[in-house]
Amino acid sequence: MRGVLLSLFVTLIVLSPHSSRSEMIVRDYTPARNFRFYADSDKAFVGRAYNFSGVGLGSEGHWATLVTDTCFLSAVHLHPAIGEKVTFWGSNSLTGTSYTYTVTGGARIGTTDLWLGWFDGAVDRTIARYAIPKLRSPKAYLGLTLYNYGKTHRVGRNVLDMLGMCQLGPSTGKIAAYDYDDNDTPSVGSDESYLQVGDSGAPSFAVFNSRLALIGIHWSISSNPASSIDTFVPEYFDEINKELAKRGQTLHRSRWRKRSRS
Repeated sequence: MRGVLLSLFVTLIVLSPHSSRSEMIVRDYTPARNFRFYADSDKAFVGRAYNFSGVGLGSEGHWATLVTDTCFLSAVHLHPAIGEKVTFWGSNSLTGTSYTYTVTGGARIGTTDLWLGWFDGAVDRTIARYAIPKLRSPKAYLGLTLYNYGKTHRVGRNVLDMLGMCQLGPSTGKIAAYDYDDNDTPSVGSDESYLQVGDSGAPSFAVFNSRLALIGIHWSISSNPASSIDTFVPEYFDEINKELAKRGQTLHRSRWRKRSRS
């Protein structure tokens, strides 16, 4: 299923903190290809061409995706708490340089499941800050190849094939969804991903100008059809910037001249 603008998405299952926290499914998962920190000589990481250093993991297992020097995005229902320490790795090696910061505050973006948090200081400048693309229309995002990040630093891929609105519990927001059917255009083959409950708050990226740009923050899943649901971050570009302005920060702006579908 591809290229659908949804007004309603049903049979949603929230990625709940009260559920067993399993790992993102990757169709033919192999550590050498889909584990960011795989260390053996046969490593062939699917994301080797891109910079994942701005994806941080909290001491309690919560995700943070860096968007400015001091601020990050996560999920309202499962974000790093105030006082939690978040670590970023400067490379795709656990033995490389890492940096740890303490969460000192945060704010919900409107009524969505997006949570903007901030640290006790600026993150080291070698760590990636991710831009959020603003394209000419919602339809321009359909068909993008996504790099989905999940629990235990798994990275899979999928194709953004649905946009719509969702109300789930106390949150309402625009969603980006991608199904799990082994029938994507363009094909992502053995890398096709399906979120699980341990993935809440982690990011989905697309590639523009050879760099990762933030498209979604993991929110929920559907079992019928099997699909993953992110909060569609570009929809809230202006709202995020308004909150950032209170802290003297702003999102990176770029001209999105070229996107990748592979």
